[in-house]
Amino acid sequence: MTAPLSLRPIVEARDLPPMLAAELRERFARGETGVAFAPEHDASIGAPPGTLAGPEAAAWPYDIAAPLPVNVPAFCAVGDSWWFPRFGGLIGADGALYNATIGEARHGSGDLSALPGVLDNATRFIPPASAPDIEAGAVFLPWGGTFNYGHFVIDALPSLLTLERAGLLDGVPALAPKLTAWQSDLIGMAFPDLAVREVEASVVRLKRAVFATSMDHFLHHPNGLVTDVAARVLAKAPAGRGARRVYLSRRGQSMRVMIGEAAFETALAARGFTIVRPETLGAAEQVALMRDAEVVVGASGAALANAVFLPKGARVVEIQPLNFTSQWVRAACRQVGVDWRGYVCASPAPARQAPLLARLRRGFKFAFRPPLDDLLAVVDAAL
Repeated sequence: MTAPLSLRPIVEARDLPPMLAAELRERFARGETGVAFAPEHDASIGAPPGTLAGPEAAAWPYDIAAPLPVNVPAFCAVGDSWWFPRFGGLIGADGALYNATIGEARHGSGDLSALPGVLDNATRFIPPASAPDIEAGAVFLPWGGTFNYGHFVIDALPSLLTLERAGLLDGVPALAPKLTAWQSDLIGMAFPDLAVREVEASVVRLKRAVFATSMDHFLHHPNGLVTDVAARVLAKAPAGRGARRVYLSRRGQSMRVMIGEAAFETALAARGFTIVRPETLGAAEQVALMRDAEVVVGASGAALANAVFLPKGARVVEIQPLNFTSQWVRAACRQVGVDWRGYVCASPAPARQAPLLARLRRGFKFAFRPPLDDLLAVVDAAL
């Protein structure tokens, strides 16, 4: 039986030895540990601060006048480790539990028991008796990014860019679980020369690893790395489709159901909007759709990460149910110079008001009903 390890949480910026990038590259080559910081890069200076509307705007739990946090990612080198591809997590052979790599996994498994061998509220780890060995690699894909478009665009891709700029991808493969077509397309546009090694094992032994702390919910406090990633993607993406007004429909989604969305789409179509279901489009198609857009409307959801591909000065109207508010779309918009306008409506509505088919879909969580005429007035003001 493999001897269990006692786990100790490591907050990288606090607990790892700090150094400059050049020294960290040398340490990484030797399989040693260290942390360095990327340059400050706030692209939101002078960007529109955003506005609020809607019947529940006064109950929005954030201060629209307060500055948004802007993160400066750290990049980290660690030695002999266990890597969990589907979760992004790294556990050192000495029991170090690297915080930035498992921050998102905790949202799906609070005690990390979903990670093979992790036990007792993430205090012990029993290594596997056998696992594939990889000499070195860059870990960049957090748990959320394995399935969520927003986390992939704003957490995973900036993490790769951070490592590239630090010179930590030279001769080292980026490591990922099996990628979807849309994930491969986005990486191919942003990093056309990058070697990605896809790994299907549940646990891997890594002799040397690098990662960036932007893996952990960077979308809540992005910086100009988002702008730079978007520019790279746009440079390789197809030509635009000429759509000036775009509505990102959620009628094919089950978790958060907008009551009356069909009527809203009809009204938007009469105003010249192109109605799309993002989940039916490839990544390149979604990016191309944003190229020419002047106004994008949509309810809170991962598809609004596409706002980073909009031209500067475009406008986004984000419909936020009161029980599902956030600032991540606003934060991303500010980094790329896009005017964010939030519309906050009451939620949840009685489930029985939602269409029966929507309620019966797997994953249904709640429904909300924005007042149609009021919402359309806010959209009209953005045109």
